[in-house]
Amino acid sequence: CHTSVRTVIPHSHFIATTQQITCILVLRAMKIPSIAVLAISSVSSSVALAIPSLELKYFDARGAAETARIILALGDEEYTDSRYEIAPGTMSAPEFKAAKESGELDANLGRAPLLLIDGDQPIGQSKAIERYLAKKCGLMGDSDLDAAQIDCIAEHCRDVKDAQMRKGFSAFNKDKSDEEKAEARKEWFETDMPVMLGKVEKAVKLTSGKDGYAFGEKNSYADVAIFSLLKDITMDADKEDTLKAAENCALLVSIAERISNEPNVSKWVGNRPKSMF
Repeated sequence: CHTSVRTVIPHSHFIATTQQITCILVLRAMKIPSIAVLAISSVSSSVALAIPSLELKYFDARGAAETARIILALGDEEYTDSRYEIAPGTMSAPEFKAAKESGELDANLGRAPLLLIDGDQPIGQSKAIERYLAKKCGLMGDSDLDAAQIDCIAEHCRDVKDAQMRKGFSAFNKDKSDEEKAEARKEWFETDMPVMLGKVEKAVKLTSGKDGYAFGEKNSYADVAIFSLLKDITMDADKEDTLKAAENCALLVSIAERISNEPNVSKWVGNRPKSMF
């Protein structure tokens, strides 16, 4: 299997080293014995080396892995972005097929995405991956209650996405005629979606600490879920209609806009590989 690999290494990779140097200088200024300084530095180095490696495996597309990638960008996390290439003009992915047949994807029932921790600890299911990474990046609040409320909002966003999929107007849907798809699409964006987003807006107002934040006054997994729902649209044709459907949801729009302007997120979105979906 020759999976194409792109590695993302942000500046945070060097934070531990900087902290070690600062610690050594402070301890020396305090006239701590050199052997103690070396011991403390050694412990610090061991902690830094214990940081688990992350590899996210998915197709060369945004799809079900992109929210996880946005979380990693927002959290400034180092990871390996491994992609199964899709053959031009087809939906065939030979590398994915080989990985599936080899058992490499068994933790996700032979599907992608898959997150590998330290090369041998797999996590399947896109939402489980998102929650793991959100917690790792400090996006799940400060308590179990915070985490549950943040997760609740993320699930509301998933409900909206699932409802859109059930309308059946996707380009990948072969069960409806073009006329039926056009009618279903119109009904979704003009009626169904605005109603659902209005309900999500009311729910988020209960947990938002200020404009631009879904929970309290700091970044959360809920913010990323709202951004992915309203701004990071997979199909370009749906972008304008999605924002129009959300025009009466000022809080949701402010959250999506703020996340899109986060430097690390903006950089990732601007530089990420181009894909069909």
